[in-house]
Amino acid sequence: MKKPFVSFLACRPKFFMDKNNPQTTQQNSAMVALLAHSSPAFVSIIPGEIISGRVLSKDRGKLLVDIGGVATGIVSGKELNDTFNTAKGLQVGDEVAAFVLEDETPEGMVILSLRKAAQAKSWEYFEKIKNEGGTLEVTALMANKGGLMVTTGGVTAFLPVSQLAPKNYPRVDGANAEEILSKLGKLIGKKFTTKIILLDQEIKKLVVSERAASGETRDAELSKLKVGDKVHGEVNGIVKFGIFVTFGNLEGLVHISELTWSHVKNPTELFKIGDAIEAQVIGIEGEKISLSIKRLFPDPWVDKVANFTIGTVYPGTINKVTNFGVFVTLVDDVNGLVHTSEFTQEGINPEEKFKEGEAVTVKVLEILRDDHSLRLSFKGISGEEKGAKTKKAVKKEAPEAAEETPVAAVEEKKPAAKKETSAAKKKPAIKKPAKKAK
Repeated sequence: MKKPFVSFLACRPKFFMDKNNPQTTQQNSAMVALLAHSSPAFVSIIPGEIISGRVLSKDRGKLLVDIGGVATGIVSGKELNDTFNTAKGLQVGDEVAAFVLEDETPEGMVILSLRKAAQAKSWEYFEKIKNEGGTLEVTALMANKGGLMVTTGGVTAFLPVSQLAPKNYPRVDGANAEEILSKLGKLIGKKFTTKIILLDQEIKKLVVSERAASGETRDAELSKLKVGDKVHGEVNGIVKFGIFVTFGNLEGLVHISELTWSHVKNPTELFKIGDAIEAQVIGIEGEKISLSIKRLFPDPWVDKVANFTIGTVYPGTINKVTNFGVFVTLVDDVNGLVHTSEFTQEGINPEEKFKEGEAVTVKVLEILRDDHSLRLSFKGISGEEKGAKTKKAVKKEAPEAAEETPVAAVEEKKPAAKKETSAAKKKPAIKKPAKKAK
């Protein structure tokens, strides 16, 4: 049978211990004030609350605490361990705050916890931090598809993936859940500076944000950034459409079309996570920053079209046929479109008239430097211009044709000589069997 708690507090009314009674808080306060006034030695020992006592003895795995001279409390096992490592620094006679787990054991002791007391202190600290708008240091414990479970002050909190700062946000193609989880797993053990965005002590819910903690600094950096600025950063994410670069507390996207002046099939061909790069700011829309790497270098296309003149006729090769016209390559990456409206005859179906690889002669109507393209035409190319181009091509080939003539003649003679040789060899071959017959 459970022994009664040895204290004059055992005679207190039932409501004094009943925490579920709606009148408990008010009545308890009145009773505590009354008894405290009548007896200086009065100590309230209620499960779920924190009391103060003095260390009576300290042994491995056990701590005895004197509670106001009317009861003895014991702290043991995991209840000794808290985030502040309180037990390690305690000496006999030191005052200590402890959480009441049970008000009585068969031995007449009060079961206490330093761990729970530290957690309660932490919640009080969290309330203060939240109200003052301060920051909280947390450490990642584990990852799930929604974010990170973090710990601080002995309390477990949640850091959603959407609340990670740009440098830690997992950038993956198609929001692949498995890839996101894999990237989040690499953050386990990492420390984060966060702000509290949701706190509910009653249900023990704490949600923090790394992004919010860097908000003021990020806004200040963003306000100073302008189009044309050069930034130095690090590749934080690589996706099919480009790369994400973090610099300071900001993040920008270098679209695949802005990586280099040449064609890029996949950004992974050029970059990897962690690469240090320099880029130019080409657009700012809210917090969305567009960057370019290629614009830090001269445009080679401009040099290639430097010698092209509007109105001049040039030879080219069809590289693509569409229902609205044909694309023609003049040199290297210099391409242009001959729209059906620039065909010599109306109503021609390009897909029936032309084929890829076909040599054509075109006139340059416009050089579109921003689009890296030419506007071309089949119109206005006179017979003389065509003939001149043809003659020019023939003149280049003429020496080669003249050199081929003696070679061909030699090749024609060689087979004849071979025939004679073979014929001479065949005659003795016919005679030899005849001699054997004799």
